[in-house]
Amino acid sequence: MYNFLLDSLPEDYEGYLLRTDYRVGIQISQALEDDELSPQERLAVAFSLLYGNGTPPAEIAYQGLQWFLNGGNLPDREEGQEDSGEEDPGIRFFSFDYDAARLYSGFRRVYGIDLDKTPMHWFRFLALLGDLGECAFTQVVHYRTADVSKMDKETRRTYMIMRRKYGLPQPESEESREFMEKLRGGDG
Repeated sequence: MYNFLLDSLPEDYEGYLLRTDYRVGIQISQALEDDELSPQERLAVAFSLLYGNGTPPAEIAYQGLQWFLNGGNLPDREEGQEDSGEEDPGIRFFSFDYDAARLYSGFRRVYGIDLDKTPMHWFRFLALLGDLGECAFTQVVHYRTADVSKMDKETRRTYMIMRRKYGLPQPESEESREFMEKLRGGDG
């Protein structure tokens, strides 16, 4: 488990050099969500982006990818553990492509960070993203994820309009949804 307060930002996983810039993390995320690629092709692209001096054996490479995408933590779901969260892990609620301008402006406004000019470790980017606060990006994500079943009729209607306006393409196949759930630590 990675501790931001005590640990240096890692540059390797199990001795294998990592490319840690947040842009690489975004490119990996985009490749993993690419429905035009098979799951094996997605992983091959992700591994080639992540590992700087050759890819480790498959099991280490896969664990390192999960660890990297999760900001230094491996998913800790146990076999048969039920998902207690409201969100379906196969459903996308934000996109580095569709939400790029909102993310850029949010980082600029909240942190004063000019993302197109600032190198940043993926773990630092994830920590800042997770605490972005109120901005256009978080408002759009809220529209996409809010539980409309508990809203009055008029509020629900407004949220459904906003969901149509800001909706994202979802994984096209069951295989893609299962792949993403497994990668995020689900049972798949």
